[in-house]
Amino acid sequence: MINFKDHIESIPDFPKEGILYRDIQPLLSAPEVFKKAVLELGKLVEVPDYWVAIESRGFLFASALSLTYGGGIKLIRKQGKLPNSKIISQAYGLEYGKDVLEMAVEESSPKTAVLVDDVLATGGTLQAATLLCEQAGFNVIDKLCLLDIGLVISHNIKCLITYD
Repeated sequence: MINFKDHIESIPDFPKEGILYRDIQPLLSAPEVFKKAVLELGKLVEVPDYWVAIESRGFLFASALSLTYGGGIKLIRKQGKLPNSKIISQAYGLEYGKDVLEMAVEESSPKTAVLVDDVLATGGTLQAATLLCEQAGFNVIDKLCLLDIGLVISHNIKCLITYD
């Protein structure tokens, strides 16, 4: 049995004083651990029509989930990164700032979606991503993160690794 926390490095005072950063790179650099994490993440949710990946590390997990379990991928990116002409935007708060997410809108029948990100901090990114998906006509059936750093006490986001 893999203890996934053994593959997460805790870095104090990064990116600024008072923040305890949870670095997922050791997990990503261990192929068997990464593979097992993807398998376990996929077991937490129903397979959607689309894994909606949140920039940027959500791209890694959504791609692996798509290849492992099926379903397509849609991207949610930071402002100004999508060349599409039909874009919707949503501002949101971060643990230590503010940002804007964007998503390309396509004309199609409503599809199911699972949002995928690497880390749950304040929940602002996933909240903004949920609003974008709903505006784009997706039925968000679940939200998925590799790890929860423990800032949000009560939430409906499925996480493989949880810190208190």
